[in-house]
Amino acid sequence: LPGVAPTKLLLLQLWNQVSRSQPRSAAWAQRHQINTIAVLCSHIYKKNRDMTKSWKGKTEQLLRVDDHDFTMRPAFGGPAIPVGVDVQVESLDSISEVDMDFTMTLYLRHYWKDERLSFPSTTNKSMTFDGRLVKKIWVPDVFFVHSKRSFIHDTTTDNIMLRVFPDGHVLYSMRITVTAMCNMDFSRFPLDSQTCSLELESYAYTDEDLMLYWKNGNESLKTDEKISLSQFLIQKFHTTSRLAFYSSTGWYNRLYISFTLRRHIFFFLLQTYFPATLMVMLSWVSFWIDHRAVPARVSLGITTVLTMSTIITGVNASMPRVSYIKAVDIYLWVSFVFVFLSVLEYAAVNYLTTVQERKERKLQER
Repeated sequence: LPGVAPTKLLLLQLWNQVSRSQPRSAAWAQRHQINTIAVLCSHIYKKNRDMTKSWKGKTEQLLRVDDHDFTMRPAFGGPAIPVGVDVQVESLDSISEVDMDFTMTLYLRHYWKDERLSFPSTTNKSMTFDGRLVKKIWVPDVFFVHSKRSFIHDTTTDNIMLRVFPDGHVLYSMRITVTAMCNMDFSRFPLDSQTCSLELESYAYTDEDLMLYWKNGNESLKTDEKISLSQFLIQKFHTTSRLAFYSSTGWYNRLYISFTLRRHIFFFLLQTYFPATLMVMLSWVSFWIDHRAVPARVSLGITTVLTMSTIITGVNASMPRVSYIKAVDIYLWVSFVFVFLSVLEYAAVNYLTTVQERKERKLQER
């Protein structure tokens, strides 16, 4: 072991000092030598042993988990326990217009103080645990309001971290992916901007038992600079808080993570507006075709009408079935009317030409 050679030298020096000293008796000298060697050997063992091997099974005893009822909140019967929250948004995965929801992955962290978890420490260092200890202590019952699906990541283990400080302060962190509802207004689509929010609230504890708040105000929300979406420009994230009332249970603190999205227009210019404009211009070509070329004019008119119908169907297929008119609907239906009128124009010209020819034929017969 490291340090054994210097230790042997120290033992020999002490042995010589004891041997040179005048002992009270031979028996006393022998006992004194044995005790000295035992103390030094014990010091060497304590210095080199692995302390984690003697820590097994001591966590619950140090935190006194079995000595308290953790089914009740801290300071039960007293004032509301403050629970600070901060969030780090890792990614904004998708925005669905059809389902009117969004999917977000984030780190959710809670901060509170539970004096039942305080422990003695000479270094004032915290202890960090995984999700196994969470099931044995009290933690805030925060949930996502209006969420459709959510889960805690579990690869390669549950992404849960619990950090306990000697004075009883607790940090509880989780990595979560949540899909939540977002009410969208498509009246200006695709020139629209959407504002969505993720709402957090305690499920069981009212504002009289649990005070949920943003730990550092607007600084409680952090986002990754690399977050981006293919169809949207993320303009800003911000946080708010307010009280929510339920008639059967009471008032609850609710936290909001709001963000504004502005849609990129270039994709729709290429896929919708330019093709529709070209179809309208193509329908005008029939005006320069001889009205006696019936197959050419009819096929051109029907082709443009069917193409416009396909464009309208494709746009609406990726949108929810809303009962109001969207901006893109106005443009497409006006374009469809122009194309349809070009077909009617040929029908009218063909009919009037036929009537005129009949009149001329009758005049010639007279």
